[in-house]
Amino acid sequence: MKTHWLASYPKSGNTWFRVFLANLLHPESSPVDPNHLPVRNLISSARSPFHEIVGVPPALLTPEEYESLRPAVDFVIGRDWARPPCLRKAHDAYTYLPDGRPLMGKGPNFAAIYILRNPWDVAVSAANHWGRSLGWAVDMMCRNDSTVYHQKDRSSPQLRQRLLSWSGHVESWLKAPLSLCLLRYEDMHSDPLETFRRAVQFLGVECIDSEIRDAIEASGFEQLQQIERERGFREAPKNRHFFHKGKVGRGRGLLSEADSSRLERENDIVTGLIAEHVEDTA
Repeated sequence: MKTHWLASYPKSGNTWFRVFLANLLHPESSPVDPNHLPVRNLISSARSPFHEIVGVPPALLTPEEYESLRPAVDFVIGRDWARPPCLRKAHDAYTYLPDGRPLMGKGPNFAAIYILRNPWDVAVSAANHWGRSLGWAVDMMCRNDSTVYHQKDRSSPQLRQRLLSWSGHVESWLKAPLSLCLLRYEDMHSDPLETFRRAVQFLGVECIDSEIRDAIEASGFEQLQQIERERGFREAPKNRHFFHKGKVGRGRGLLSEADSSRLERENDIVTGLIAEHVEDTA
């Protein structure tokens, strides 16, 4: 079965989309509990399926060794996926192994929905999520060697993920050798029906507009915040909320002028890349 990556830089709307899709495919469970989604989801960097399929705990391997095996693991997962769509969360940048193989596969067996959120809001959300300063978040987004879950995090349920810089992450996916549907987080707010409809069609899910509208309503940010307050959310950082604000455009006003300017340069790079992407896919 074709694997569709739901790719994004961290804190860009990935979880929101997965909750939406669960509400769309399982209206009988709507609004779904994000802790127990009624659709299978498996992040690209999960340690458990790697161990199960390869038979070796990744903690016994170097990152380079287990990354060389990840394409084979993804092939098996896609082959054995029970029912479409096979949609898997990914925060990895689209990178290549030393032997030239892409870490995340290529078309026609792989495709991707890429969610793009403006970098100023990503920085604020990431700083809250990791409990770090805004300056730290901006620095991470501007470094070409940024990663999450390093080798020392052997108790983590996730493997190392190379992020690159924020613009490098976007570029890696826009230039990946696979079909790609680009979604803007801001459009998911301002024009939700058209934006989510386009993604659903890309996944090959048959539905009508009223079903999409119902799923969008059931996945509203206030709804998710209420569920997290009442039941918690297992992906939330310790002593902080996962569904923090979700608002569009608040980041610029919270960043220093110097940090905002650094992200402006990152954003200018991406603006040019998107223009090229739109021209190439027109």
